[in-house]
Amino acid sequence: MWQKVDNQDQWQSNNFLQSWEWGEFQKSLGREVRRLSWDNKIFVQAIKMNLPLGKNYWYIPHAPVIISQTPEAFAAMSELVDELGKHGVLFLRVDPIARIEPSTEEQKQERSNRLLEFVPSTQPRCTRVLDLSRTEELLLSQMHQKTRYNIRLAQKKGVEVREGPIEDFFKLNKQTKQRDNFVSHPDSHYKKMFDSLPGGFIKIWNAECDGKVLSSNIILYFGDTATYAHGASSNENRELMGSHLLQWNVIQDAKSKGLKYYDFYGVNPEDEEHAAYKESWKGISRFKQGFGGELICYPHSFDLIYKNGWYTLYKLLRKFRRLV
Repeated sequence: MWQKVDNQDQWQSNNFLQSWEWGEFQKSLGREVRRLSWDNKIFVQAIKMNLPLGKNYWYIPHAPVIISQTPEAFAAMSELVDELGKHGVLFLRVDPIARIEPSTEEQKQERSNRLLEFVPSTQPRCTRVLDLSRTEELLLSQMHQKTRYNIRLAQKKGVEVREGPIEDFFKLNKQTKQRDNFVSHPDSHYKKMFDSLPGGFIKIWNAECDGKVLSSNIILYFGDTATYAHGASSNENRELMGSHLLQWNVIQDAKSKGLKYYDFYGVNPEDEEHAAYKESWKGISRFKQGFGGELICYPHSFDLIYKNGWYTLYKLLRKFRRLV
């Protein structure tokens, strides 16, 4: 049976999107957050997302968090779907990190009876993760030769890496969006993230040279992992390779703190026919691949639909917004 968790000491998670702190950040954005535990074996943090006309849906990023394997996992998740459906939402969206298969014919039939639609993931579906238990020498040797060269070049040119203010990220993020033609969160979103998350959870790291900020990264720290959540770079002095040295210094810092993993958080899969492949991610994926690490891809994201008529209208409105 699912029970609400109101005490942070009772909460367990293995990724930052399911952490208590991330839930508090979501609350600071005006969203309802429900934290639920099933027999202290499975934990799920659900965020209520607003839609037009006063409608909403539940969103569960990178869950469930399974602390203890149990044959009842599918039944528990099915019960969770029913529980969240009691709150008047149109649908439940899940970006899963684990695949939970039905174990009985009855459960298979139950799954087939649910209205389900596969959708593009909200969070990156594929990522690269570095194992920080390896020596620095081994990490360097497993990089692409050009990446090692660019790190050494930045060092020779006098590039330095240090923590900086969130305003540095704002400035470079504006340049990056215009240069690479992509849409990101507004500055207010990042500011709220920086203000609401604990100091040890989020840091802004900059690469600088001669008083100029060349690149700026938002790094999130949770559990045994440092995550490269957001990055931006200047239009100027790109030949100094500040972004390469910035990544390497942040990796070194995470390793020195005893963390086990560095998550580059968002790359293309190797197969260009994969549903998660994005042409616009070719450059950033190549950059991250240069540092090595293991490619990991999560199961397909999906919507579980509670109100089919409203869900059809929601899809039509989204399609119309993309066309205009």
